[in-house]
Amino acid sequence: MPFINSLLRKEKKEEDVPTSTLQIEETTQDDSHTFTKHQDINHTKVLNTTAQALLSSTAEGLSGIEELKSTMESIAAAAEESAGAAEESLGAVNAIKTNSTQILKMSNSSVENIKKLENSILDASQKINESSENMLRIAKSAEHVYEVGERLHNAGEEVSQTVNLITKLAKRTSLLALNAAIEASRAQEKGRGFSVIAKEIRALSSKSNNYAQEINSIVTEIQNNVDTVRQTIMKTKSSIEIASNDASQNAVSMKELIKTLLIIVEDVNRSVEEFQTLDEKIMKMQLSSETIASASEESAGAVSEVTQTISMQATAFNQSNAAAKMLESMAEKLQNSNGNNAKELVNDIASAAEELSSAIEEIENSMSQSMIALSQIEEAANISKDDASNNILYAQEANKIAQEIDESVTKINVEIQEIKKRFKQSVQSINEAGINSRQNLQHNEDVIHEAKTMKRNIKHLKKILRKIELTIVQTASLSINGSVEAMQVKDVPDGCSEGFSIVSNDIRSLAQNSEQSLDKVNDIVDNLEDETESILEAIDKMQLLGMQESDAIILLSSDMQNNTYEIDKSAAIFQEIDEKLNSITHALQETQVGAQQTQTAADLALNNAAESKIAAEHITNVSQTMAENVSDLIEVAALLKDE
Repeated sequence: MPFINSLLRKEKKEEDVPTSTLQIEETTQDDSHTFTKHQDINHTKVLNTTAQALLSSTAEGLSGIEELKSTMESIAAAAEESAGAAEESLGAVNAIKTNSTQILKMSNSSVENIKKLENSILDASQKINESSENMLRIAKSAEHVYEVGERLHNAGEEVSQTVNLITKLAKRTSLLALNAAIEASRAQEKGRGFSVIAKEIRALSSKSNNYAQEINSIVTEIQNNVDTVRQTIMKTKSSIEIASNDASQNAVSMKELIKTLLIIVEDVNRSVEEFQTLDEKIMKMQLSSETIASASEESAGAVSEVTQTISMQATAFNQSNAAAKMLESMAEKLQNSNGNNAKELVNDIASAAEELSSAIEEIENSMSQSMIALSQIEEAANISKDDASNNILYAQEANKIAQEIDESVTKINVEIQEIKKRFKQSVQSINEAGINSRQNLQHNEDVIHEAKTMKRNIKHLKKILRKIELTIVQTASLSINGSVEAMQVKDVPDGCSEGFSIVSNDIRSLAQNSEQSLDKVNDIVDNLEDETESILEAIDKMQLLGMQESDAIILLSSDMQNNTYEIDKSAAIFQEIDEKLNSITHALQETQVGAQQTQTAADLALNNAAESKIAAEHITNVSQTMAENVSDLIEVAALLKDE
């Protein structure tokens, strides 16, 4: 508004000039216009009134600008608060999303770990069942050894009884030989041969008796060996049965663990579904938060635009007010003038009004842009309010889901800790079973030692039995010689020859009986030897199988120990999930608070925007009134020019 500014400077100078110097000529004439003494009083009065109305409008416009400026400051503060809340909410939601994504990955990973653990425990359970069955087979072998030992013990009794019979036969043979010696003494010189035979038979009987006593001693030792074997093998059998029973119980416990693991997998799968639902809510929150942030940014831009426009409008209204004051002053001068300088005043008024009209048009255009910006602010505030309301709802729903998940995870943590405890107990029990199995094998060493001692004693026994067999054969041979001698003896006292024959026959009969008993003993001893060999073979097999099983069990416990680490790993995962859930719950609360703040800020922005629009509409109306006033000024000035 350069022309108005120059007029303002000119008016300032004229204010310092005395009024008497401003005489208006009664008549003035130039090439195109002539002003007469009798000017149209109504036109100048209208001009003055219009200028006053314009001044009043500009003052009202300035007041409206100040009101608009105040509401825009409130909108700016609300926009800043909304932007801050939106930024915090978006940050919290992004953190929730990150934790949720990590929880989903960790949950899926934990399911895989648990399934691997399940397969591993199932495999361990099968191996334990196999070990239990193998232990039962070892126990049956031990029972077989015990039964063999019992037969050996009974066989020893039978050997003792038979040997005692041989001893009795030997004593009777010795007694018969004594009788024969007595008969031989009656026959004197002719009975000397028979006396020698009787003496040898008595010596053989004595040997047989000694052998029999030695056999009884060996048999007693063998029976002691057998008793030791039986007692030891029963301990082994009992220990193996206990180990087998423990293994079976461990297998049952493993199956129970598998059932619990299946429950955990179901719980985790349900939690994963809940996590997915939670993730959907979070994605909606994230989208809403991004929309709020975008709306806040758009609102901030609109606020900045309106603020700048207001600043420009304030300047324009101040200038317009100054121009209006000047026009009022010029109009008043024109009204009070008597024609002197009137043409110049009218021209200045017309030019100033034209320039002011352009300025008012710019104000109207800028107010139109401000109204558009205010509508954008309202739209952004409505979007923020709606999305904030949605976020509050989503946060409440997500928080409820998070609490349900937290309860599930707490339950899973308790179940995993219980599995961890029971699994460690099983591992310890299985390891102890392997160690005990190895220790039980040391008892077999004692059994093997006793069985080998039995084997040596049986060999010794067989040697003695061969000696007895020899004495029996010799006794039988001597009895035959005695019969021959009896037949050759003549001229002996009555009955001697016949007595020699009878004694010889009796001794031969006893020798035959002894031989039969000895055959029986030999059969028993041969069987003893075979049974002893079978014991050694059975124990060797037990030893080999036992070593294999003990090694397998110890290896299995070591493998299961590795599974314990997997359980610890799963427990750590769910502990971390629980911590992340707590973070999510806290962040959801922050998001809810931020959404409420955004909602409050949006409501404030809407109220202030509505007030601002009212103020802007008022300013627009004022500017339109100003435009009408200026138009009237221009029109009146044009009429005055034509007069």
